[in-house]
Amino acid sequence: MSLPSDLSLRDATLGDLPAIAGLRESVGWGVADWALRAVIGQSHARCLVAVDGAGTLAGVGSGIVYGPLGFIGNMIVAEAHRRRGVGSAILGAVAEYLEGAGCTRLELNATSDGRPLYERHGFRSLGHSATARIPRDADLSTDPAVAVRRASRADLDALAAYDRPRFGGDRRILLELLVDTPGMTTLLAEGPGGVAGYTCVRTDESRIGPMLAEAPPVAAAVLREAFALLPHVPDLRLNLPPNNRAGAAWLEQLGVNVEPWDGRMGRGPAIPRRDDTVYGLAMGALG
Repeated sequence: MSLPSDLSLRDATLGDLPAIAGLRESVGWGVADWALRAVIGQSHARCLVAVDGAGTLAGVGSGIVYGPLGFIGNMIVAEAHRRRGVGSAILGAVAEYLEGAGCTRLELNATSDGRPLYERHGFRSLGHSATARIPRDADLSTDPAVAVRRASRADLDALAAYDRPRFGGDRRILLELLVDTPGMTTLLAEGPGGVAGYTCVRTDESRIGPMLAEAPPVAAAVLREAFALLPHVPDLRLNLPPNNRAGAAWLEQLGVNVEPWDGRMGRGPAIPRRDDTVYGLAMGALG
């Protein structure tokens, strides 16, 4: 679908950050300045804005390339321009960019309001996953053979190699950003066989993600260190995909409240991935 005649589509610039942040806040999302910078003006990503004749933003959407997997996010249309085909035009342009960059599989996290749009563009639910909040006082029994330390740039190759077969795409560019960004600490879990998991702790936002752990005791070890970095946080949120049965059993054992969620959607042929080790997602816009 094309844009209405009073609007035009262009690439976002860093000068658009305040306006995009305002759109995110208008729908109850955090600003996440670092995440927006990851998709604006980057060779591996594209962020598009729809603007009117005065340059006022009517909508935004972005896509980031992780090898064969492209991830779509930041899909927001200003209230005054909804139901005019703006979201459809932005989504179509972002998807075209990702597919032109070699992505055979496209994925996104959908809100209930956005789901009909994505379904019209061929996206389908990946199934019900589980969302839970782990309280600080949970019984986080760990494996004594697992050590957790702060990661550095020297660990990027090992982190990317561990992450790639589990996420399904090459997120090295994201991992490098997470390691380098002020206000973030990337924790690396290591066992006898090498990397056993990791997470990014955002001390400025009091949250974690992405987070991967080879087994529940590894997840527990990483969570304990994350709670130590966030002393005022009562709980931390985890997201499990449908196939992480060990993780689901662990949450049940902890006695935490688990909520089903089916917002992850995809289009195109499935790609190989080990989602039995995925415990937490990054920003919704980055996968």
